[in-house]
Amino acid sequence: MSNHLAIATVTAVLQRTLQASVQRHVESVRISTIAPHRIGQGTPETAINLFLCHVSRNNALKIPDALAQRARNKRTPWRQAALELHYMLSFYGNEAELEPQRLMGSVVRTFNDRTTLSTQLIQDTLNDSTFSYLDQSDLSQQVQELQITPEDLSLDDLSKVWSVFFQTPYTLSMG
Repeated sequence: MSNHLAIATVTAVLQRTLQASVQRHVESVRISTIAPHRIGQGTPETAINLFLCHVSRNNALKIPDALAQRARNKRTPWRQAALELHYMLSFYGNEAELEPQRLMGSVVRTFNDRTTLSTQLIQDTLNDSTFSYLDQSDLSQQVQELQITPEDLSLDDLSKVWSVFFQTPYTLSMG
């Protein structure tokens, strides 16, 4: 059911959710969505960067959806793609005050408490004027809820991801 704005809408919902939740724990935090190599040098502001680093197909979710469509004899003008979006979250701030670690703790708690992106949460994001460029998104009409699953990245996995960003120093991160 979702259109071409679905991926961007998921990113916006995650950004908005984190902004609302984390700022209760760490003041003046900013949630960005840029490639890590574009983050400025020097003493970074207190921030979390939410970067979509990989997209993969989920064939297990595609099959039940296709069967349900056939059972209802409904045809859609396009075939749905069941995707998994893989994000890397990086944490910046005053190391002496352990801001990156405090930010990570807040994100872990947020995603532990909120394991799905509800229709209401998606619709609230689409109604937010900050995301007016997504006003044609129909993600909130999707039948299946979107799941948030933290990804365990080994030190080797993290080093491979960070090595892609030429001359970008590693910072505290999670998937």
